Amino acid sequence: MIRTILRPRSTARAAALGALVIAAAAGCGGADQDDGGTAPADEPSTSQESGDDSEGSTPADDDATADDGAASDEGGDESGQQDPAAEPLPADADLATEELPITAEHAIEIATETVGGGDLVQIEIDYDHRAEGWEWEIELVADGSQHELDIDATTGEVTEHETDDDDDQDPVVDVTSPMTPSEAIEIALGQETGRVSGWELDSEDGAIRYEVEIDRAEGGDVDVEIDVETGDIRIDD
Repeated sequence: MIRTILRPRSTARAAALGALVIAAAAGCGGADQDDGGTAPADEPSTSQESGDDSEGSTPADDDATADDGAASDEGGDESGQQDPAAEPLPADADLATEELPITAEHAIEIATETVGGGDLVQIEIDYDHRAEGWEWEIELVADGSQHELDIDATTGEVTEHETDDDDDQDPVVDVTSPMTPSEAIEIALGQETGRVSGWELDSEDGAIRYEVEIDRAEGGDVDVEIDVETGDIRIDD
């Protein structure tokens, strides 16, 4: 009887041990399954790292945008943006010490482009009281025609352009050689003191001369003529 009772206990113990083994195996499998299940948990971490990379690229993108903006600003400066309008010289400006916004060389370029070529035979600068501004008067000869142009010495605008037949055949003049306007002004001021209120370069009797107009401090004005070839001076008081 005792043996009969002990066997079931042994069997029950064996069964219990078997259950424990199965449970342990199940637990291991569950642990393995849990380990396998941790992979999705790792994925958000990977995604987070990817997100960090994406966020990390944002400053670079911002820098690129900033660079693009800077390039755009630079492009605007190159293309497009006009400089503020030049300040006109006052009517009592002294051309010996002050420079007009549109120089003689620039005015000649404007006139030549307007006409489409030609040779300079006369240039003059003075203050136009009707227009209330300094004005260049330029005469060009092109293809047998004489072109007379008035050019605003502040803006460079051609305010008048007249064309006639060239009957005079005046000699060509040059403001850069053999004598420049500044050199002629210096020579003129060596003869008479005062404010230089204008000058002209043209030809008379076959000779090319500067005529510098000087307003005297004590009143009145005087014209000093200088031959560009010989340097001879003539004063018209």
